[in-house]
Amino acid sequence: MVVIVTYMRGHCYAVVSGKGGVGKTTTTVNTAHELADIGFDVVVVDADLAMANLGQMVGIEREPTVHDVLAEEAALSEAIDTSGAVAVLPGSAAIDSFRAADPAKLGPVIKRLRTAFDIVIMDTGAGVDHETMLSCGAADDIILVTTAHEAAVDDTKKSQAMAEKVDGQVLGTVVTRSDEPTAGRVADELETNLLGAVPDAPETVGEEPVVTHAPESAVATAYSEVAKTLAVRVDSAPESEQVVTTDS
Repeated sequence: MVVIVTYMRGHCYAVVSGKGGVGKTTTTVNTAHELADIGFDVVVVDADLAMANLGQMVGIEREPTVHDVLAEEAALSEAIDTSGAVAVLPGSAAIDSFRAADPAKLGPVIKRLRTAFDIVIMDTGAGVDHETMLSCGAADDIILVTTAHEAAVDDTKKSQAMAEKVDGQVLGTVVTRSDEPTAGRVADELETNLLGAVPDAPETVGEEPVVTHAPESAVATAYSEVAKTLAVRVDSAPESEQVVTTDS
């Protein structure tokens, strides 16, 4: 006898940028907090194994980390920080931790997180590398982050091509330090949807997340709109089916 078991699966996003310094981690953190505010259980994962800084950005310094999990030196449950509104699976800045971690185990880790959280958001490494390709392959949707600077857009095109190589689905682009008309032109050049135009607002630079510390700012408003788009995506995700074979 074959039994079909239907269950809801957590939705996974990979946040990707062609180069560093364009606001990828900032986008990850702020969008995650806005999604949590809507009512989702969210976990963010530092998938930038070479240059991990997600934990540092949100003020979390702890061990074990995702690197320890990937090295099979710690349990996943031990490495997740659940003290805030958004759960965090931070990384380690230690070079020895990077060398010991096995990127191939990232996919199974993400699968396990999807059974415990509504949304998993991976903060990937900048540029095109093996770890980022694995993250894109494990995600339901890929979010590109770039500024409007020509070099940043050109590098984003490379990230976009990389995502296509692993059959990743690019949901759209967040353009930082930009007004909406400029951001729209960037999205058109990339041939993607515009998920959000985040203005340049030096007064909000500081303790993250901006949406918590400066909730009335234009930056917070922009990330709120990004989160609303992602929320609709999660709510409309199809159910997954698992086929279980039993003796008749």
